[in-house]
Amino acid sequence: MSDGSANIPNHLPLHEGPFVPGCQDILSGFGEESVLMRLWYPTSLKDVKEHAAKWPRWMDETYMSGFSTILGIWPIFLKIARRLYSGEIHVPGVWGADVLDDNQQFPTIVFSHGLGACRFFYSTLCLQLASHGIVVAAIEHKDESSAATFFFENDIKHASGKKSFMLYRAVDETDSGYHLMIRKRQLTIRARECSRALDFLIGVHEGRITENLLDSESKVLEQLKSRLDIASVTLMGHSFGGATTLVAATKDDRFKQLLVLDSWLFGLKNEEDMPQILAKFPKLYLNADYFQIENNLKVMRRFVGPQDTKFTVRRTTHEHMCDTPKLVGMWLNRGKSRIDYDLGMRINFHLVLSYLKQRLGDSVKWNNENFLHDQGHHIIQDISVRENAEILEPAKL
Repeated sequence: MSDGSANIPNHLPLHEGPFVPGCQDILSGFGEESVLMRLWYPTSLKDVKEHAAKWPRWMDETYMSGFSTILGIWPIFLKIARRLYSGEIHVPGVWGADVLDDNQQFPTIVFSHGLGACRFFYSTLCLQLASHGIVVAAIEHKDESSAATFFFENDIKHASGKKSFMLYRAVDETDSGYHLMIRKRQLTIRARECSRALDFLIGVHEGRITENLLDSESKVLEQLKSRLDIASVTLMGHSFGGATTLVAATKDDRFKQLLVLDSWLFGLKNEEDMPQILAKFPKLYLNADYFQIENNLKVMRRFVGPQDTKFTVRRTTHEHMCDTPKLVGMWLNRGKSRIDYDLGMRINFHLVLSYLKQRLGDSVKWNNENFLHDQGHHIIQDISVRENAEILEPAKL
């Protein structure tokens, strides 16, 4: 995780694209209708290691309580596990750096996190996308599905620095009807938040929104004026965020393509009309081998259309999309043969980049087809290894 330099902290994998990634937390508006995101973008910097002092820590300690609730352990035990496995991990993106100074418009993604995750949970994926010329708005949901989140109730609370926190809510899953009701309610909230995030990005692009309640001195939003490709915005989500992506698209056709990453679709199991509504959207379904059990696949098959792109990465787990294996190791599917985490993550984000390149063209600065060709034996061209799919031939990538 560290490259051995005394000045470089332990960190997530460095970017592979041509641009040094920048990032900043953005908060706009007040109360539960506010928009909180970590914004990722390409910068003009030349060497990310030269700016290691501006790499953010992966986790704000406020979120430890939420993660502990999700795992069902005391916070002290999670702290000890993290300290023993990885120590303090930093994210190799430069906090508050200036946006890449050229005339191009950046491909733009709104990203919805999974159940129990948050805006920084997918930093590896987001920084890799940013390093290939893409702006990613990784939003943090206020539906009690995030490990934690916060907002300011009003201007007075903001001026005094008094945040209101919302922590993860554990849901009784033994009552299937009640569980489904809660998840559907959360999906409705999440879908609205995705649309509000897009409203915010449009306002930034048009120069109407320049204020960040978390950093009044930042110029990042001003620098993004007229720089976002608002006409071709992508909506992407992982797990519960994958279900969110599908729901949000049925309500907001300003999103032009959908990236559904290892989606958990319990909340959509009784939706009969949604597949037809979603048929007009180009979609990528990218799945982990071991997460997709039959009950979930049964729902997914109704949503997947003949023109959709489908991949499953063999011997991967739900964690191969997230950062957490770098912090506390891999916890899922321990009894099965699992692909190396770094390799699995790389295959995943290069498949995402390959799809975006096909959809959006040269504005996506990706040209690593050879890597995917070399790893083709790990990739199935279907939603699971049980769909009678063959191992992907390189020519089909």
